[in-house]
Amino acid sequence: MLFTSPKKENKEINLKGAVQINHSSFFVFKDTDGCTYLKSGNDEKLHKSVVQKMINSNPHVTRLLKRFHIKPSIDTKTLNELTSGHMNDTCNIAMGVYSVLSNDIKNKVDKGSLKEASMLHDLGKVLIPSKILNKPAKLNFKERKIMNIHSTLGYELLKTQNLSEETLALVRYHHQNLKHTGYPALSADNTSSDYGVQIISIADKYSALREARVYRRRLSRTEALLILYREVREGKIMPAIYNALFKYAELYDVD
Repeated sequence: MLFTSPKKENKEINLKGAVQINHSSFFVFKDTDGCTYLKSGNDEKLHKSVVQKMINSNPHVTRLLKRFHIKPSIDTKTLNELTSGHMNDTCNIAMGVYSVLSNDIKNKVDKGSLKEASMLHDLGKVLIPSKILNKPAKLNFKERKIMNIHSTLGYELLKTQNLSEETLALVRYHHQNLKHTGYPALSADNTSSDYGVQIISIADKYSALREARVYRRRLSRTEALLILYREVREGKIMPAIYNALFKYAELYDVD
């Protein structure tokens, strides 16, 4: 694959996926001339244009926003922060967890889709109002319902971009759990494996717990692992996936 810098003339740009180089995530774009190039999340003009095209290409996105009375505003600042921070970190953790799993479990997971989905899983947050994303307090019931549609929004946006069905399913269901009590509800055409969902879900949660948020301090490695262990006891996380995270954290996550 040839990576070039985009030319300045106005061309149609499509998002083709995401890659990670030296533990940093980049979006992969292709223009109408077939040139492929990488961009981080800091090119606000480009990303706003691409996300707007995704919205225009899929009426389900507009209908979903209308249902929850959300003004279709694209928050590219959030996208930049997610790309350089949480989404990149989630990818690092997910691949670290994958690396220490048994070969039996690895053979049940599409590594490429797992990596790509972990870099794209929170793309839908670019359409969630910033006053909800950055609220310095617990969300109320209505705000929580709006926040919870970010995974579906991400799925609907990316569905227009010719990504694999497995990648799309992992983005859509990264907030599901082993008891299937997460969100959104699993559909009959779900193509993701429980193992893939479990890996990206636990990586997402661990990353979030280890970050300082506007409503709480950054949790220690031990505190984060203890919170996730409760979900193991509740039957929401596979013990094998949790044990892999524990090994990864002991080796690579230094407080």
